[in-house]
Amino acid sequence: MHNVIKQMSKSAFNLAQQILKHQDDAADVLQDAVHVALSHDSVPDHQGSDFKPWFFRVVRNKAIDKFRQRKVHAVDEVDTDELETTTDEPSKQLEQVQQAAALRAAIETLSFEHREIILLRDFHGMSYDDIAKVIGVAKGSVMSRLHRARLALKKAFELLY
Repeated sequence: MHNVIKQMSKSAFNLAQQILKHQDDAADVLQDAVHVALSHDSVPDHQGSDFKPWFFRVVRNKAIDKFRQRKVHAVDEVDTDELETTTDEPSKQLEQVQQAAALRAAIETLSFEHREIILLRDFHGMSYDDIAKVIGVAKGSVMSRLHRARLALKKAFELLY
């Protein structure tokens, strides 16, 4: 199980950091989530498909708890360093960097629910089923929330770019 958790740790840490915007708090959240994964009685089989959404739900819930404890209104941050440029032309690279910055700013304007679902699907590559397990809603709700979140993101991006 340790190897499975280790493989998911970077992505789970990124989710916690995107929610909390604070590296030390995200590290605390990840440590708490790993402790739960190693000690909880009803942990899904780490080899099965249910483990990743379960683990991300633990990370999400711990991050939300930490967020509420701090009582601040933090916004998520998408790391533009992770976005790859697809051209060697400096002017095109500049445009891609500007688009990434506008995307980050647009994501910051979204509600928590919209940011969260966009991050889980588009930045962490989770399936609809897995997202449903992480946030505790039906798959159909994930699909409709994601649609509304993407519409809101498109509108916000158009205003900024």
